[in-house]
Amino acid sequence: VMRGHVEAMMDGVYPLDVEHLAVAYDQILHLTRLIEDMRLLTKAEAGQLPLDKTIIEPQELITRAVQRFQPLAEDAQITFETDIAPNMPSIRIDVNRIQQALDNLIANAIRHTHPDGKISLSGSVDKKGDLILRIHNTGEPIPANVINHVFDRFWRADDARERDAGGTGLGLAITRLLVELHDGSINALPTPDGATFEITLPIATTV
Repeated sequence: VMRGHVEAMMDGVYPLDVEHLAVAYDQILHLTRLIEDMRLLTKAEAGQLPLDKTIIEPQELITRAVQRFQPLAEDAQITFETDIAPNMPSIRIDVNRIQQALDNLIANAIRHTHPDGKISLSGSVDKKGDLILRIHNTGEPIPANVINHVFDRFWRADDARERDAGGTGLGLAITRLLVELHDGSINALPTPDGATFEITLPIATTV
């Protein structure tokens, strides 16, 4: 797309104006995201992605996530809800990397939630003492033949391809790697009213 628009402007087929330059610029941004995502995946898989772990309260982690996306959700007429268990223990994580994982999941949820829909973020501790973070969005359920592929590289559901929302097809693959680097796990869960992603992280044993 970028090459076609630039060549068309060079040949005089398109005028050299802001409108047509904007199309090429958008494609440059998309290519930049793809390169950065591939670089991150490669470093993570090679064990060369260092983690700068610090102590943080789960409540703060979830609150920050909601604050980052609140304007986008309001523009899309989507409601955020949070359900945070009281007095949860601290976790020791690379805050920026886990924020990146949460950002990927919330951005994905916003893309797949219809106007007047809802995105819920919850935090709790399971019987093993691990932190459980859940991101649920209302909308169409994830089909059974899809749920096993959502973390695959470059895989995008048919409706995502049709909308061409500008993703690289690597967001969920990166999310899984970032969580696994923290000795955690992530799962996509079938729900009748939409989609739920569940992250499990070990609680910090020392502060």
